[in-house]
Amino acid sequence: MIFVDTWAWVGMAVKRDQYHALVMKTHSQLRKARRKYVTSDYILSELITYLYAVAPVPTAERFINSLLSNVDAGRCDLVTISAAQFRRAWQLRQKYHDKPDISFVDFTSMVVMQDLGISEVFAGDAHFEQVGLGLQLVPRP
Repeated sequence: MIFVDTWAWVGMAVKRDQYHALVMKTHSQLRKARRKYVTSDYILSELITYLYAVAPVPTAERFINSLLSNVDAGRCDLVTISAAQFRRAWQLRQKYHDKPDISFVDFTSMVVMQDLGISEVFAGDAHFEQVGLGLQLVPRP
């Protein structure tokens, strides 16, 4: 399993995104390796908001509907952040107060990854590696 961050979904959805080619290459490699994707409702919330801001509505809707179809078909797991996970993410936010640019959504993702024993995240920022939880970025920078 690999956790998929908003960055990767945006790269897949938006052809003019600067990371589109890299994301699509990595996506193809992960699919060939039959890596199961895991994401969260918080990630999808970020993604939906972003896509509606930068893409035509039909493009945003098509991508989200396709992603949800993959969830329904079992090709991607969608985790709903629980109250307990929210609290643990809040504890991480407070612990890493010296890293204000790490989003709260990233902290919820870290908690989900810990709970599911996932160490790799399909993401483009180093925030996941800056907290010392043994998380690794895919693709490697």
